[in-house]
Amino acid sequence: MDAKNQRFAYEHQFIEEDPGYRDWGGMVCADFDGDGRMEFATGGRGGFYHLYDLEPLGRRWTRHVITNAIEPQVGAVAVDYDGDGRMEIVCGDWHHQLWWIERPGEGLAGWRPHVVHEGLTDPHDMLTGDVDGDGKVEVLVREKDGRAMIFRPGREVRRPWTMQVIAEGLAGDGTALTPSVTGRGLDVVTNQGWFVNVNGDGTRWERRPLVPEGLGWDRESRLVVADVDGDGQVEVVITESELKENARLALLRRLGSVSEAWRPEILLPAEAGHQAIHSLAAADLDGDGRLEIFAAEMEKGRGQWMALSREGSGWRTHVLLDANLGTHSATVADVDGDGRLELVGKTWHGCYANGNRGRSHVDCLWPLPRQG
Repeated sequence: MDAKNQRFAYEHQFIEEDPGYRDWGGMVCADFDGDGRMEFATGGRGGFYHLYDLEPLGRRWTRHVITNAIEPQVGAVAVDYDGDGRMEIVCGDWHHQLWWIERPGEGLAGWRPHVVHEGLTDPHDMLTGDVDGDGKVEVLVREKDGRAMIFRPGREVRRPWTMQVIAEGLAGDGTALTPSVTGRGLDVVTNQGWFVNVNGDGTRWERRPLVPEGLGWDRESRLVVADVDGDGQVEVVITESELKENARLALLRRLGSVSEAWRPEILLPAEAGHQAIHSLAAADLDGDGRLEIFAAEMEKGRGQWMALSREGSGWRTHVLLDANLGTHSATVADVDGDGRLELVGKTWHGCYANGNRGRSHVDCLWPLPRQG
């Protein structure tokens, strides 16, 4: 294997090879047990929420049942809202509710879910950050084909949270938070436009164009905001996340101010034949100090896991896994605490023709030791 390929060589591990269930969502990574390593949680329809904890010696995973009382939707975030120094989980469900899931006194199983809002419709995207610059983190919820909202807990976290609507009628999905162009607070970036936090405190929002209309981009997407080409300016990376064929991945560069048009560069064109690129992240996968783009397909086609790296003035695509084991909302995390990044994910639901005899699966990709 040549040196360039060695940078992106991975070994696949089934965390669970036949876990059952369908429509896995609620994916979130955090150090839930305070051991300095990242765990991850995922759950979904049928009423399940599991947390996976790694014992690095032997790469053994333990599954803990957070709760069987709710059906997590796609998005979830980790927060510490009760001030005990441990992370809780916030997620939506398939029944119009927003949940804050409280940690137990000991261990990683048997959490206590609390409804903190009712009246959501398909809460698909969920992020957390200090949107209004007050030093406290909020939860941003984006409904598929609906609203973008900010939620804030009160002093008593278990009581209903306040909701602020940023925008309504946003087609599709795909949402990110990024430092505001105003210099205070966070802006909200969506497939339907860049929402500027005008005063920096979340009280006034202005929508600016983002994805050029001429691209004909599908309304269902994943996106991240990061400086992936090292030019000192952030770019927006966006995918088509549900298309069964000819799904694309593009890089959008700002031509001037955020009010002006963004110039697209198609990194994965339609003719490449990708499907449903529903996993996306920007991370330094090879440890060279530069960001790469991680992207992966759902089980609607080949189910490839990929990295795109900047090589000179162009981009190179590296296939990390091509075993017909697609993934959904996979993410990047250092699960064993060695300073290198692993990739963890799970199916949405198993495809009859996948590489696991049609069954669902939970996966980890381990970076192979670098040579030289």
